[in-house]
Amino acid sequence: MTRPRDSVPADRPASGPADLAPFDDSTDLLGVPGELRARAERDGYLFFRGLLDPEPILELRSKVLDVLARHGLRAPDAGPLGGRLDLARLAELPAERMRADIGVTADIYADLQKLPQLHRLPHHPSLLEVYRILLDTDEVFVHPRHIMRAMTSHPATGATPPHQDFPLVQGTSSTWTSWFPIGDCRLGNGPLAILRGSHRQGCLPVGTGAGDGHWTSWGAQLCAEETDWVGGDFAVGDVVTFPSFTVHRSLPSAVRDEIRISMDVRYQRSDDVIEARSLTNHAERPWDEIYQGWSGEDADLMYYWRPERLSYTPWDDSLVEPGARRIC
Repeated sequence: MTRPRDSVPADRPASGPADLAPFDDSTDLLGVPGELRARAERDGYLFFRGLLDPEPILELRSKVLDVLARHGLRAPDAGPLGGRLDLARLAELPAERMRADIGVTADIYADLQKLPQLHRLPHHPSLLEVYRILLDTDEVFVHPRHIMRAMTSHPATGATPPHQDFPLVQGTSSTWTSWFPIGDCRLGNGPLAILRGSHRQGCLPVGTGAGDGHWTSWGAQLCAEETDWVGGDFAVGDVVTFPSFTVHRSLPSAVRDEIRISMDVRYQRSDDVIEARSLTNHAERPWDEIYQGWSGEDADLMYYWRPERLSYTPWDDSLVEPGARRIC
């Protein structure tokens, strides 16, 4: 697939916090496992330029945009891989039907989750090799609960506040998250930012994160001096990854008519414990519905996670309930 120049408009302004430091690129450490793990332990994240081949990412982007077009959300002049939205149609979507954490309605999100390409990309060999190094294992387990965000400027949506993944995923604290955009993503489109070194604080109490509505229920409590945020522009194929105690957030988007498409994928050792919800899909639909119509090589991805192979821990509600105010 040829990548057109308008996959993300080059003239979109970059924006973000003035004190946002750039990511440190760890690509040159991929051949030095000890140094890669040492940097991860120091910073609580790793950023890789061009880790993934653009081809499967842009193929997925094309399929996502086709779904949005079927629901009438794409602007007629968006271009082959352009993400411009029909703002009038977007405004017609009722707030009660929106997935505020995703950016589109629950029905649209279910259609996105049915895309085989969404479920294949997390198994990219370059991703698996990173986690074989970080987890020091030959067998990496890929969580099937892949999150795709198709963030729009609908009033029911907003930037994700600072939070940790562990309270929301649970299972082993050694789970890692991979975040990457499905296409180029400039600062002005609202990519992910990382609070460097925050993983060393362990599991933080939740309940006072900045945000609106349900966001505040699981935002991490931060101290005033915790300001070492890092981030930057992402090109297609760039990846940032971090362990489950690292605090991260999305930056606010400065572009109302451009969708930001990204994925969150999680990895752990196959012999570590897991919480059962991590084996459900993020659209909260039966797997038979998600897999309907899959055939050929796509069928190889169906039920690959084989729950009988895994060891489980129970869900702990206390981790997502507002805790006592953190003493800073």
